[in-house]
Amino acid sequence: MRQIDQVKFNKSGIFLSIVGFLLVLSLALFLPHIATAAGGLVVTPQLVELDNKSRSKVLTLANRGKGTETYRISIINYRMDEKGNLHRTETPSEDEGFANGLFRYAPRQITLKPGKPQTVRILYRRPQNLEEGEYRSHLLFQQIPEAQAVSSKTTSGSGLALEIKTIFGITIPVIVRHGQLQASGQLSNIQAAETKRGKGISLRIAREGSQSLRGDLVALAGDEEIGRLNNVAVYLSTPHRDIIMPLYPEKSADTAGREIKIEYRNRGDNSGPAIASGNVVLR
Repeated sequence: MRQIDQVKFNKSGIFLSIVGFLLVLSLALFLPHIATAAGGLVVTPQLVELDNKSRSKVLTLANRGKGTETYRISIINYRMDEKGNLHRTETPSEDEGFANGLFRYAPRQITLKPGKPQTVRILYRRPQNLEEGEYRSHLLFQQIPEAQAVSSKTTSGSGLALEIKTIFGITIPVIVRHGQLQASGQLSNIQAAETKRGKGISLRIAREGSQSLRGDLVALAGDEEIGRLNNVAVYLSTPHRDIIMPLYPEKSADTAGREIKIEYRNRGDNSGPAIASGNVVLR
C-alpha cells in the first residue's frame, strides 16, 4: 500500500503544499490472489506474468468503499533488498531489467463506483532483438483526491491552518520473461524465532538462476501444518531473502523438542515437489 499524506499550511494568503510522508507496503509479496488498499480498492489478480505464450492479461478493479473514487495508473520500478523490502529506483540491478516499455495497458485512469468493477487490459509487446531474461516493473494504482476534500483540519489562534489528506494506492508486479529461464532455491539458517503473535521460524531463501522465485512457505510437524506464509518472492535484485514465518499459536504451543519440516512450495501446489526444504528442532 502506498500512502501519501499531504500537509498544507495557509497563513495571510500564502499557500504552501508539502508532500510529507511516503509509505510503501508490498502487499503483492504476501497476498496470493488479491491486492487491497485501505482506501477500498481491490485488484485481482495481484501478479501479472507475461511471455510468448501468455501475451495479455486482464485486471479487475473493484471499489469496496462507500464513495466513488478515481485512480491514476502508472509504472514505477523497485529493487528488493535481502529483507524483502522494496525500494524505488531508476536503475535496474545487474542481473535484472525493467519491464516498462515491454507492455501496454489501458486505461491510464479509472473512476470506480462502489460495487461496479471495471477492467484494465495489459498487452505484451516484445521488441526485436530482446535479450533473454526476466524483466520486472510495477503498476501503481494511486488514488486521486477530490479537490475540496478535507479529512482533518486544525486552525491555531494565529491563523495557521493545518490540513491533512491521505492518499491511498497499491502496486502489483508485472513480470515479463523471454527465453529459456530457470531458477532454484535453497533454505538455510533455519531456527526458532519470536513474533508478535508468538512462536515463529526464521530462515533464509537463497536463489540461483536467471529468474525470480515465488512460492508458499509451509511448516509441518509430522503431517500437520503448523504455519504458512503464502506468496513469498525473491526477485533478481537480491540473491537471498531473510524471512520470519509465524506459526499458528494454537498448534505451536507443544512443539518444543519436535522436528519441524519447512517447505518452500510452488504457489498453490500442495502435492508437487517443493522448490526447497529444510528441518529444525524447536527448543
